[in-house]
Amino acid sequence: MVEHTDKPDMGNLTSVQIGAIGESVVAVGLMQATGGRLTPFEPFADDDGIDLLIYDKVTRRALPLQVKTRTKFDNEKAQTVQFDVQRSTFTDQGGTHLLAVLLDGTEFVCSWLVPMNDLQTVARANKAKFTIVPSAKETSKDRNSPFRHTSFEDVARTLIETMNG
Repeated sequence: MVEHTDKPDMGNLTSVQIGAIGESVVAVGLMQATGGRLTPFEPFADDDGIDLLIYDKVTRRALPLQVKTRTKFDNEKAQTVQFDVQRSTFTDQGGTHLLAVLLDGTEFVCSWLVPMNDLQTVARANKAKFTIVPSAKETSKDRNSPFRHTSFEDVARTLIETMNG
């Protein structure tokens, strides 16, 4: 990521804190991108892997979303980031989607919106988890690139299209 001297260092945040920030950024980003059409709801407990329930005020439909957030590249040259989905919280039922988001501080950089029923085709799997390692490069043609979005407007448009099915 680009070094910014005017932003606070996020290196000391825990993964739980980064996740909470990411979920908040996603919720605000989707509301703003749709003028309030999409309304995110947060469950009291997210032990089933659903971080946000996205409600469409126009169609009155909802979509469960698991949000994973990263704030830096794992491989700077390849611009890749790793996102893990635990098998214990994995479900491909009910239209659940994974939204893997790369942030720079609290700024949206890039995201991958993967239907959970497609996750097993793009992820590496072991007994404990599914792992995707997408590249944020616009020229990347990795197996995750069909799911890449470069703005919350793009994510919101895809969510609305999916809910309208």
